[in-house]
This record gives sequence, structure tokens and C-alpha cells, in this order.
Amino acid sequence: MKSARVPNSTDKRILPRKWDGKSVFDVPEVAEIFDMSPWAIYEAIRKGELRAVRIGRLLKISRPVIEEMLA
Repeated sequence: MKSARVPNSTDKRILPRKWDGKSVFDVPEVAEIFDMSPWAIYEAIRKGELRAVRIGRLLKISRPVIEEMLA
């Protein structure tokens, strides 16, 4: 049986709980996190303002990149 994790005042949550367990995000998810349009995220990636990895036709952004920008 798993014990429930009890949050405390030292919790340094950057992303909302909705995103717990995700380590890689796609463009629409990042757009939602930053409250921007997907087009603005694609432009930020194109300009080098946001690091992303291309896998075939997909662009993926890692959690540490997002948390660094939000911190």
C-alpha cells in the first residue's frame, strides 16, 4: 500500500499538479502552461528562445526547460 505524499511548506512546485508525472511536453501543452498560442511557442522555438527536440515531425520540450523558464 502506497502512503500519500503530504505537501509541506518546503514544496517548491513550479507546475500545477495537472502536469505531475510528465517529463516531456508537446507544443499545445506548453502553450497552455504559458497561456500563449501554439503559434507563439513554435516561433519561440524557431528563434531559439525555447529549447526543443524534434522527433520526426513532432517537437518535444523537456520539463526542466519549462521549469527553468517559469522559475
